[in-house]
Amino acid sequence: MGTMEKQLSNNFIYGIYTCRLLSSVLNGTEPLAIPEGMTLEGLYAYQKEQDVTNMAYIALKKLGYDDAQLKEFQDDYKLNVLREARFELAGQQIFEAFEKNEIPFLPLKGAILKYYYPNPALRTFTDIDIYIGNELEKAHPIMLNLGYRKKTEWKHNDVPYIKEPALNIELHQELFPDDYDFEGYFIDPFIHTELKEGYKNFYLYHNDDFFIHVLCHLYKHFTSGGCGLRQYLDIYVMTQKMQLDMGYIRKELRSFGMEGFLDTTLKLNRFFFDGEKPDDELIEIAEFVFNNSTFGNSENRLVLDYDKGHGEKRTLWGKITYFADRWQLKYSQMKPRYRILKCLPFLLPFCWIHRLFAALLFRRNTLKTSFDDVGKMNSDFSDYVNHIMEISNAKIKKE
Repeated sequence: MGTMEKQLSNNFIYGIYTCRLLSSVLNGTEPLAIPEGMTLEGLYAYQKEQDVTNMAYIALKKLGYDDAQLKEFQDDYKLNVLREARFELAGQQIFEAFEKNEIPFLPLKGAILKYYYPNPALRTFTDIDIYIGNELEKAHPIMLNLGYRKKTEWKHNDVPYIKEPALNIELHQELFPDDYDFEGYFIDPFIHTELKEGYKNFYLYHNDDFFIHVLCHLYKHFTSGGCGLRQYLDIYVMTQKMQLDMGYIRKELRSFGMEGFLDTTLKLNRFFFDGEKPDDELIEIAEFVFNNSTFGNSENRLVLDYDKGHGEKRTLWGKITYFADRWQLKYSQMKPRYRILKCLPFLLPFCWIHRLFAALLFRRNTLKTSFDDVGKMNSDFSDYVNHIMEISNAKIKKE
């Protein structure tokens, strides 16, 4: 039986209608009426998981619902208008400070993407991402002077700063962990940029390279835990609103094996937002996306993390090695946690031992969770997730 003949899930129905609403906002068309049997309450609950309620609010208003009926949607819209204004001001202050102190910097993702939406407040985000390369030592006192404090723990050289009540900034020393095939492409992001007019340290991606970065970011989430609609929406907005050289983009993506994933993403978006008829495999991938929240879910993360390089996946030995790998992290993952490794990398085994004993003494619940996760490995679900990765052209790198 083909997928088209199968009963579609509620998430699929809510998801495809949500896509039609978002498409109407982006393309200035009239939104479709809510299908029979669908409720505003159900729609809000689904769209909240996808982090698009504020954008859906614009479309639902056009359908004639009043503010009392759309109160939750309206509240989210107003909140993001306020949040976007706060982040805009915070970003300008940080950018001006970095420019003044001669720190080369490159704003990433939402900080730039929001300007391609009909209204910057329609693109939700919870932080500002800025690439600064090796300038953290110079940037840190500037962040402190602006009222930010550094969080105590970070991963993969993403250094988070927070300022009450709700400003989050991530300063990136690297763009991707080194366990991705394309990581080498982003070792020096500045070669894909140009200076913003009137500045000496404020860099912006070329359009095509910005698209490549955003697609690789989607790929990272898709292959590590799944992702929801919002990241596909970003790609759609870029293809609709930016001048892109798809020949160049394909050539660059082909150099590290991601051209197939690009094709899958573009086909999905034509189905999601343009109404193009899908085939059965595309419906399978779409349902996987519709069943995720913005950054996937813990079940997907468990399977995708476990299935990286453990041979026969669900054998006893595979589970033992998986548990060991969760605690014996690679050098690139341990380096942000144990800064001594930058100078003395041969101390890595001692850091593993320290991490395990620290967990036994102070983080027993975390250790128990690792044991429980290994016990939950389910053959059918693991096969399903890996099937989705295969038909999406999202190859998982074997370590």
